[in-house]
Amino acid sequence: MAKVIKTAALVVGAVALVATGVGAIGLAGIAGAATVAGISASTLFLVAGGLSVAGALLTKQPSVPSSMSDRLNATIDPKAFRKTWLGSTAGPVDVRYVEWFGNDQERCGWIVAHASHAIEGVDEIWFDDELAWTAAGGTQGKYNGYFWVRYQTLEGSAANVTSFGSGKWNGSHRLTGCAWSLFEFKVTGNSKKAESPFSGGLPSRITIIGRGGKLYDPRRDSTVPGGFGPMRVDEQSTWRYVADDGATIGENLALHALRVVLGWRINGILATGTGVPGRKINLASWITAANLCDEQVNRSAGGTEPRYHGAGVISEGDDVSSVLDMLCAACCGRFTDTNGRLGFAISHNDLATIATDDGLNDDDVIGQFSWDPDPGTDVPNVVSGKYTDPSNASLYQLVPYPDVRIDSADGIERPQTIDLAWVESPSQAQRVCKQVLQRAQYNRMFRSTFDIRAWKYGVGQVFPFTFAPLGFIRVPFRVIEQDIGPNGTCLMALRFETQAVFAWDADDAAPVQAAAPIIYDTRNSPLIRGIAEAGGTAAWSGVYGEGKPQDNADVTGENTAKDTVSVSGKPAAEVVSDAEIHAMGILTLNARQDDLVQIVGAAAFVDGQPVSTTFLNFRRDQTDVNSALASTLDLIAAKNADGTAVIMNLQTVMASPTQTMAQKFSELAAIGTMDDGSTVKATVQFLQEVFVGDGQSYSKTILRSDVNGVFGAFSILADGVTRRSTMAFIANEFYFVDQNGGNPTRPLTYVGAQNGEPARWEFGADIYAKRIVADVIETKNIKANQVTGKTYFQQSWGNGIDIGQIGPSGTKVWATFGGATPVQVSPQGLTIPLGTDVEIDFFVNMQRTGSDNDRVWFRLRRESAKTGSAIIGDTMRAGMSNFPTVVSWPWVDKVPVEDQYLYTIEAYRDEGGGTYFSAKLICSTGKR
Repeated sequence: MAKVIKTAALVVGAVALVATGVGAIGLAGIAGAATVAGISASTLFLVAGGLSVAGALLTKQPSVPSSMSDRLNATIDPKAFRKTWLGSTAGPVDVRYVEWFGNDQERCGWIVAHASHAIEGVDEIWFDDELAWTAAGGTQGKYNGYFWVRYQTLEGSAANVTSFGSGKWNGSHRLTGCAWSLFEFKVTGNSKKAESPFSGGLPSRITIIGRGGKLYDPRRDSTVPGGFGPMRVDEQSTWRYVADDGATIGENLALHALRVVLGWRINGILATGTGVPGRKINLASWITAANLCDEQVNRSAGGTEPRYHGAGVISEGDDVSSVLDMLCAACCGRFTDTNGRLGFAISHNDLATIATDDGLNDDDVIGQFSWDPDPGTDVPNVVSGKYTDPSNASLYQLVPYPDVRIDSADGIERPQTIDLAWVESPSQAQRVCKQVLQRAQYNRMFRSTFDIRAWKYGVGQVFPFTFAPLGFIRVPFRVIEQDIGPNGTCLMALRFETQAVFAWDADDAAPVQAAAPIIYDTRNSPLIRGIAEAGGTAAWSGVYGEGKPQDNADVTGENTAKDTVSVSGKPAAEVVSDAEIHAMGILTLNARQDDLVQIVGAAAFVDGQPVSTTFLNFRRDQTDVNSALASTLDLIAAKNADGTAVIMNLQTVMASPTQTMAQKFSELAAIGTMDDGSTVKATVQFLQEVFVGDGQSYSKTILRSDVNGVFGAFSILADGVTRRSTMAFIANEFYFVDQNGGNPTRPLTYVGAQNGEPARWEFGADIYAKRIVADVIETKNIKANQVTGKTYFQQSWGNGIDIGQIGPSGTKVWATFGGATPVQVSPQGLTIPLGTDVEIDFFVNMQRTGSDNDRVWFRLRRESAKTGSAIIGDTMRAGMSNFPTVVSWPWVDKVPVEDQYLYTIEAYRDEGGGTYFSAKLICSTGKR
């Protein structure tokens, strides 16, 4: 978006258009106004070359940029597009540099870019669905000792650099202006090889949760009308995630749209966004929009929430129109244009503004008009889609929000899918989609050419419209399309507005309602209204000027009053009575269409019936025929997108009484009698099927061989909805044949339950593998003698045991080795289960200090509350010389009961003088 500014034919909240009935921007009088690098703002954000918003785009749905899903997986791509991270959400995991280092390359370092701008902070890191790190507590759980965030900067510069491994990443590589971190993984265990959680590979599903970019808020800029504070649109150092007054503004959707429009610069060069200068933006409109987004609204589940907040990640590789569509859809927003300055508006109930507006009327309509009061039968009655779930259960994946629906008038479900990737609240998603569905029920359009006075309203504005031919008296309409006609006339498309659309402006609880019917008031007929107006203006007392006849004048030409009682020889009272009768007849005919139908029907007959009856019967019969034909054609085919061809529905067109054209089925069969008289039927069946429609798309192939119920089958299925393919086999044995010859290899055989063994698959050939990764590997021989849950404990003594701590020489009296500091070990007071092996390894370093021989005897004592005290195993005898002698001795004890145990070394010496000892006692436990 920043480096290559693409022309966006229409950057609008597409769903917001459907929801509010508002066009993207009114462009009156701004052609060639705001420019960026020679490109006008209207070209960037509006329909190029005109002031109209194409009506077909009003039903366009917002797309979800790939950056919103890619952010949840680590990608190693040094040339990845720059990313923008806005709001509190999951940020990008763009790995820009990787290096293995350490002993046997047991460590791996990642330089992870979070955003191409300054961010507020990183709070948590998750691997798959497990919390691995927090800003407050560091590494968590099983990742402790195996994962570190060695370095982190929220905005890279020459002042915050680091190096690791070989030093290739150093001060010359600092991702200037970007937020990034240094991750370090250890793939080998700290005590044994299998302990590292990364021994099977580094994680790919990584969720980095934090608070994204700083925003400009014109409400806090004293240079903007209505603003107050130190922020400035052209000084990024004043932008904030949390404003100086303590308010969190980082999740305001209107400010997100403004941030994308303004962009972000690094060292004065545009890095992200579109880069529209602040002077070309109607910042006052963003103040109103931001306030509407922050207003608290009620939740049906209880409590309140901001009207329109959200968060997400966008890429410079994303289409700019798709990005702004997504942002506008999340807040029912639209871009506007006032005198060449780009603005923003949030859909809300603004119908009160028409109370003091004179609006437009019959005199302003100067051309033919069209009025479409019925949106037709394709009106959706169900809106469904997905929003971003920030809970720990989903970790910012798109999940469905509850469907919004009303009853279908004809019983046929007509769904509309709206994905709101930037929305992280299900109740906000409900409010948006209820407006979408309610607006669709009131898709009533008026089109005509208006006089120049209509230019006072721009696209998106609402006004009262009085139009006698249709009985409109100050009916609210909103400008949807606007274009210039001959001699400055205004070509406009207007959409009917109603309070019903705004029922969810401050609450998500109200249900969607069917559209109220249009009622025509005959008193608004232009003939009736014209006569009424004439009656008011032709009052005799109001007539004056030269040529006015005298009061009670006759029609003889003198315009003088004469006492006459006849007109052309006919009594005046009779003339007046006849005139009244004819006038009432004319009024009645013009005011009541049903009377007119009766008059015409009474005057003309076809085959003995009034013409009106004949016509109505014909129309009804023809409608039934057309409906039946349309239903049949729908089963056969449908038009392509541009209407130039038809696409045959292979799923409903039958190629035979039992087979559609989407299926290809063949069968070979043979029936015969065996030598024992039994009848055998053998078949080979082959089915091929493809299908696209009704929310499904798949292709499948099935091959089946069967002989009297003994069968084998093979199937392949490709599912376009789940994006998965499956291959299935049904057989008792599987063989592989070397294409170069040799006997077939039978690697797999299915064996049913027998001899107490469960049903299972058995391998019938040697298996060679370079690497096996499995949760459980079980063999019969190893299982019988396996040692599980092995734990180590040890105690050490050094330079502290002298001859006096062993006892008198030659007494053969056993004493605790070490005296007051006994050489003993307990598995940290743990209860050892029955059947657990306890291995005691005793190491002692001895040296004689006298001239005679020294001999020392050692033994092991076990103590517990349940078993009491007992000597375990053999007694060890050791001799010493004038040089240090290291002696070791193992004991293995199988505990008889579950209890807590203490193991102590005892000793005595049978001769010898001074001695010098140091010792280590190691205890390991494990169940065999």
